Amino acid sequence: MKKRVVIAILAGFVVFLGVFAMAATLGGITSSAVGADNTVVAACDSDGVSVSYATAWDPGDDRYEITSVTVSGVSDTCDGQTLSVSLTDSSDTQIGSGSTAIPSSTATSHTVTMSTAPSAEATEGVHVLISS
Repeated sequence: MKKRVVIAILAGFVVFLGVFAMAATLGGITSSAVGADNTVVAACDSDGVSVSYATAWDPGDDRYEITSVTVSGVSDTCDGQTLSVSLTDSSDTQIGSGSTAIPSSTATSHTVTMSTAPSAEATEGVHVLISS
């Protein structure tokens, strides 16, 4: 019985060392891409944005669909980046998306056309991402 306890403790220690060694290799991420590190990634818009939806009746599907999303309050420091919008249902599953380049201008509102127009009734959430 004592031998099993010692083997279990050694096996746990080996697993811990392996995980610790893998985590040590993740440090020092320096790009703006997503990664596993505790480095702060600066946002180009620090005060948030607001969204509004445009809908249209689709007689083929017999429903109202969200055809575009307008994102307002985008900071001018985000010019030249990509604005992506993802619409989700009640289980947070993506049901529509689209993206557009943010032009260099004084405009703070940008419209993203949905590449797949989801049902307006099924849409429960919106996720906005501004990335370089």
